[in-house]
Amino acid sequence: MSRERAFISLQQAAYILNLGAVCLVAGSMAYSILAIVDAMEAEAFLNLIRVRPWKPQTMLVAAVTGYLCLVFCSCLGQLWENRRRALRNAIMALEMFFCIGATVAMNMNYNGLVLLVVSDMVRGQKGSKQKVVLGVAIVGLYTIVNYNLTGAYFNMIPWEQFLTAYGTSTQAFLRGSLSVISSMNLVLFILYMAMLVQGEYRERERIQSLNDQLEEANRKLKEYAAEAEKNAEMRERNRLAREIHDTLGHALTGIVAGIDASLTMLDIAPEATKQQLTKIGEVARQGITDVRRSVSKLRPDALEKFDLERAVTKLIEDTGAASGAEIHFENQAASLKFHEDEEEVIYRVVQEATTNAIRHGHATKIHIVISRADQWLTITVKDDGIGCSEVKEGFGLKHMQERLELLDGSLRYEGSDGFWIAARIPIRWGEEYG
Repeated sequence: MSRERAFISLQQAAYILNLGAVCLVAGSMAYSILAIVDAMEAEAFLNLIRVRPWKPQTMLVAAVTGYLCLVFCSCLGQLWENRRRALRNAIMALEMFFCIGATVAMNMNYNGLVLLVVSDMVRGQKGSKQKVVLGVAIVGLYTIVNYNLTGAYFNMIPWEQFLTAYGTSTQAFLRGSLSVISSMNLVLFILYMAMLVQGEYRERERIQSLNDQLEEANRKLKEYAAEAEKNAEMRERNRLAREIHDTLGHALTGIVAGIDASLTMLDIAPEATKQQLTKIGEVARQGITDVRRSVSKLRPDALEKFDLERAVTKLIEDTGAASGAEIHFENQAASLKFHEDEEEVIYRVVQEATTNAIRHGHATKIHIVISRADQWLTITVKDDGIGCSEVKEGFGLKHMQERLELLDGSLRYEGSDGFWIAARIPIRWGEEYG
């Protein structure tokens, strides 16, 4: 049984029990008055009390009606438990009013109804200020409905006076019945309060657990944020290193190769040397532009101005003019559309491969092919350089590999006969120009 259903069951039992107590007390009082009148003993009864009692029917109806109104307000308060505080306070005030009314109708001979009101007040209270108000209200209510404290002051008639109209055995039965009902009502109230306290304790434990989880989540979030910031810094450093290597390294390689060629031709062909130096100057200026763009996270200048095929063609023309190498380019996937990040990777692979062929392989002939097979694009670069029997990954190859892995691509290379590189990336878009 859930906690909420247990609360409802206890309260329903308390409602029924208190209804029995109201009917017992008010009914016995009303019947005793009728019996005294029928026995012609009204004058003797009035001499024993200091105030004239209510009419029997009025006494019974007022007590039962007041109690039923109290139960109605109690149920309404539970139904509107999450409404505005002013509305809950108004309902609670009505409960107290009907509690006092029903108790007064019974001449304050049964004050068990206070426990119903107190249980509702305790369940609805939240916050330290409300606890203070609750304590004052409970003390005030109990003081009002307690016969020993206020009953004599308001000339209430004790239940014992009404019991004189019954026989000894009936009196004992009525007293015993009311005592049992009062005890059971008190037990139900204690159980109700114990469950309420236990529920509040569990709720506090749950809130504490949630707070602990939140603190742990905040701690992990801070650690994650710090790690993410560290990774972002590392990625940015790697990006700048790749970009500077690809741009500045490519430009410097072309410049060095061009200057070497110029020194060779200086005495033989001065005019050709001037043209060569002009080309070297253009490559240097383009390298400066690419470095600036790399620092500001922009794409290569050639890709900003031209489409991919034209950008790669211009790269090859500039590299060949500056270095004197013979570079052949064949694009078998010219009709494909590529996303910007794919275009940049293709461009950088061609740039890095030609730079390595000239710088490390001292190649004079380079052959570049971009081809398509199923959903894969392959960039192949083959040169006639010196090659190497055992390839050690340098800065350029590592960053070429990193760029390809970002697109779920791969890189293969071999240096036994010149140097050969094959880079593959999946074709994500799969569209073609019309």
